[in-house]
Amino acid sequence: MKRRDFMALVSAAIFQGASPELDAQDLRKVRLGYLNGAIATPEGGSLSGSLETLKEGLDWHGWREGETFEVEARFANGDSSLIPRLAAELVARRPQVIVATGSNETRALQTATRDIPIVFLQIPDPLSLGVVDSIARPGRNITGFSNGPQILWGKRLSILVELLGRPTLRLAWLGNPANAGAASNWADAKHAAEKLGADLIRVELSTAEHLDSTFESVKDRDALLVQWDFLLFSLRKRIVELAAQHRLPAVYEYRGYAVEGGLLSYGADVRDNYRRAAGYVDRILKGARPADLPVDQASRFELVINVRTAKSLGLTIPPALLARADEVIE
Repeated sequence: MKRRDFMALVSAAIFQGASPELDAQDLRKVRLGYLNGAIATPEGGSLSGSLETLKEGLDWHGWREGETFEVEARFANGDSSLIPRLAAELVARRPQVIVATGSNETRALQTATRDIPIVFLQIPDPLSLGVVDSIARPGRNITGFSNGPQILWGKRLSILVELLGRPTLRLAWLGNPANAGAASNWADAKHAAEKLGADLIRVELSTAEHLDSTFESVKDRDALLVQWDFLLFSLRKRIVELAAQHRLPAVYEYRGYAVEGGLLSYGADVRDNYRRAAGYVDRILKGARPADLPVDQASRFELVINVRTAKSLGLTIPPALLARADEVIE
């Protein structure tokens, strides 16, 4: 584990008021549910991402997979229409806690159960989504970790303008209409573009097979904004390839795109959410009520810039912007 990741894990446990020296052997074996809309492979960013990081966090809190807990995992493999059925399957298994990644998964679980505790990992605005009564006191069987409170397209666009050295007047936003958070994400992007005086078009993708043709509709744009979404993230390698083929600067909400070759990303460090979520799961398993656990809003944001991609696009990154980056990929 990298030193940064280890220190984040330690700080998360301190925040939760937990200690790794728990009597795990005295705890009964529990069943946890896990619902993710993405692809169930490391390439899809699921097993190597949120679930494995969550398991590492549970291990830190004294839980041992196979000894004191087991996981019932369900993945929609990018097909949002499957999520309600998968949610119902998990609820039927009666786990002690269910962990959900995003908006669609949490909404489906909310419909399926009002008593099994649910911990979500990354919802931009859980209040407007209607899954909690308030941030401070969620009030129901659901709590978790937000990658808000702001969606931050204004910040991302200002970074893009700084990198390009010129205004971006013709923009495209790529989102998944099946994502429960798409409306608020689009609204934020549209408002940010209007403040910049830019023309922003909305382009939607709900199935993987239409990705290549979707890019044909944005090839005349100055830049592309890509919504955080389980389907789009599962397709990130191809999205990055197509952006490069069309020589289209693209801005993303999560570092995973920049790691794969995307130009830049700015957003919440959702890996930190996964680690900290283990603390909430631990507390719930020991008697805490989700209704009393406040939604934790993101406080760690990271700017990631891919220098290699910038060079391929003929862009020179200003030294001041490089100095502010949390991670620079050569």
